[in-house]
Amino acid sequence: MSMVWRSLRNLLRSPQRTTLMVALLAVSIGLALIMFTVHGATANQLGSIGTEIGTEITIRSAGSYGTMGGGEPLAQEDVDKLSSIDHVDSVQVSVQTQYSGDSLESAVDAGSLGGRGPMGGSSSGSFTMPITVMGFSAANESPTLMNGTTMEIVEGSYFTSDDADVMVVGQDLADKNSLSVGSTVDIEGTSVTVIGIYDSGTSFGNNMLIMPVDTVESLFDIDGVTSVTVVVDDIDNVDAVASDIREIFPEDVADVTTAEDMYARINDSVTNAGSTSTIGMIVAFSVAAIVVLFSVVLMMRQRVKEIGILKAIGASNRQIGFQFSLETLAVSLVGAIIGAIITYPLAQKVANMLAGGESTGMGGGPGGDMFSRVGGTVAGLDVAVSPMVFLYALAIAAALAILASVLPTWYIARVRPAEVLRNE
Repeated sequence: MSMVWRSLRNLLRSPQRTTLMVALLAVSIGLALIMFTVHGATANQLGSIGTEIGTEITIRSAGSYGTMGGGEPLAQEDVDKLSSIDHVDSVQVSVQTQYSGDSLESAVDAGSLGGRGPMGGSSSGSFTMPITVMGFSAANESPTLMNGTTMEIVEGSYFTSDDADVMVVGQDLADKNSLSVGSTVDIEGTSVTVIGIYDSGTSFGNNMLIMPVDTVESLFDIDGVTSVTVVVDDIDNVDAVASDIREIFPEDVADVTTAEDMYARINDSVTNAGSTSTIGMIVAFSVAAIVVLFSVVLMMRQRVKEIGILKAIGASNRQIGFQFSLETLAVSLVGAIIGAIITYPLAQKVANMLAGGESTGMGGGPGGDMFSRVGGTVAGLDVAVSPMVFLYALAIAAALAILASVLPTWYIARVRPAEVLRNE
């Protein structure tokens, strides 16, 4: 126990040197821990990205995009074939159209943007923004709307597979037309009942009517669906499934797109962040090791007389080496703990910087949601600093102390007490 206290007293004899060592170690170990944490986050992010967007394939009527463009609806008998393709986990269908009747008034004011004509000129006469109508299956209880947002039911409920001639109305649209759960609206000559009101968080998203697919097809005389999202079981099977889909839907019938390009871009961004963090981690560990070794060398050269006296009074090489190792371990532990503490506020900032802060979110109807959901993912890696970082810090400190103990052992064995005292 006396050796431990002697080691601590020796450190306090040179407070400036000890403080400098601790500061350098704290920075280098803290950076190493930050890079280690970011590296782990990139690995998790790559897996979640592949699961979230890399496995989706979107099928749209050729030449269409949501309610824009042209083309013909996708035949239901062809859509039914999709679920039988190998490696297909789920098939989500949707129908998009617009309602411009007199029964409802749009909650979105056209303004100067909505009133633009061809080539950006103003359209003649008054213009009323149409109301977007989207049809989804009952199983899709949290569908992605045309602008890429999702809906949250704030009143009433979503429809079931047994419901027909019902709709869930956006909150802004409901307020504009004084609608509530139980209200009925004449849509294309059919009385449609409001069974729920939702909020999407955007004005455009809240200006929609959400109905069962069959109801939309019946009310607006649409024979088929306009968009299909196919979810594949693994990203490695996406190309094969897309090829099978194109055999069912030729390019003149449907546009079949995958998230491959988007996934590749995001994957590259996150991979680059991971590679940079790996290099940074290695450099930071190397700097920490160099700091410890340099400090030990300096300390040994300054205390040659002390080593000679200790050996002259009977201290063994092992005892003296153990004392210096304790001093190195104490400095390393303090530096490691401080480094672990600074990891918490800085890890997320470093991760965002390495990821480039890109935002790749895109709107677009169902299928376009695969892009919109990625906006928050690519804008910054989600780094969760675990309390385990303190254990990692202690492990680093112990490793550095063990590494640094090799040099004192070799140096102490070479010191000859008689020569040291004679020179003094």
